[in-house]
Amino acid sequence: MTGGSAEERSLRALLICPDTVLATQFTRGTGAVSELEVKTHLAAYPTGPQLKEALRQIAPEVVLVDVATDLGRALQLTAVLLESAPATAVVALHSKNDPDAILQSLRAGCSEFLSSPFSASDVTQAMQRVLRRRPAEVRAETPPGGRLIVFAPVKGGSGASTLAANVAFQVKKQTDGKVLLADFDVTQGVLSFTLRVNHQYAVTDALHHIGEMDRKLWESLVVSHKGVDLLLAPDRPEPALIEPYPVQAILEHARNMYDVVVVDLGGVCESMSMATLSAAQDVYLVCSGDLASLYMMRRTIPLVEEMGYSRDQIRVVVNRLPRRSELSLSDMEKIFRASVHATFPEDSAAVLTALRDGDTVANNSDLSGAVRKFVKDFVGKVPQRESGGFGVRALRELLSGT
Repeated sequence: MTGGSAEERSLRALLICPDTVLATQFTRGTGAVSELEVKTHLAAYPTGPQLKEALRQIAPEVVLVDVATDLGRALQLTAVLLESAPATAVVALHSKNDPDAILQSLRAGCSEFLSSPFSASDVTQAMQRVLRRRPAEVRAETPPGGRLIVFAPVKGGSGASTLAANVAFQVKKQTDGKVLLADFDVTQGVLSFTLRVNHQYAVTDALHHIGEMDRKLWESLVVSHKGVDLLLAPDRPEPALIEPYPVQAILEHARNMYDVVVVDLGGVCESMSMATLSAAQDVYLVCSGDLASLYMMRRTIPLVEEMGYSRDQIRVVVNRLPRRSELSLSDMEKIFRASVHATFPEDSAAVLTALRDGDTVANNSDLSGAVRKFVKDFVGKVPQRESGGFGVRALRELLSGT
């Protein structure tokens, strides 16, 4: 089902395209697109002051940037655009469907990626997605909804799902607020198994029906378990490549209904994960204490930085830390080139018992004690939930043309 019709009007656009051939291809291909009106074409990459002056004069809703001529310069302009006019959508233009340019453009904050030949249907669909996203972006200055925290493993088997589940239920215990635990690992989600909860609907159903979403539909999609609402992964693995817009819409809807939303991701690089990370206030990257996992943490941190997070915003979590580790926390921080936000002890007995019982870890376990402390520090930062929502930076799916 569709996400509803876009607003019936044209988007005011600024075209920045030094490549005259690419500019001609784009303008010819989009002549019949009623959703887009290019007000000005800059035939050279502007300086920062020149760009800000163009933004002041034109007040564009969309800026179309040539990323084929000089990718580095184009991405620098994108950064200036997002800082100077955060409500403006940035669309990358390229002469071909270049995977590296797509990935770098998305990481820099572009909402869409269009490549030659620019068919009217492709451009129309892209502009309609921009139009649909704009109401969420306009509400960016309204009071925020609930807090969105994300647990993302840098390597399989790091225990991120165990942490996400135990943190969500511990938040419920300590705050008695409304809590959602969402399994966004659509290929290998395990929360339904670990908690022994079955439900006929999954997060993919929410993605497919976001255009019709209301409270009644939402309540049919989630299932309550010990006071926490669960949005589960599908029973059968789904393709990981998912259009970011419905992901963002689900997150915004959830934040308007819950005090805390805890999301369990399958990793960092999938399009669904990237869309989720871009919306989160708290990103917890989870590794275990083995050398391969520590190495993957070091590789992953720069990737998340490229998505717009500073090292201070990235929270490194070391899980399953042995009581006697050959590496100290200081050694790990040197490996990561980042500070460790929290550690959780190796507690295989408690985890195995919890798996057997379909429950969270026992209150008297070492892991439970660490989770309680973690949540106690966290809940002091959770704002009171108010009406309204917040906008998120849209991310295009990693591959286009499918």
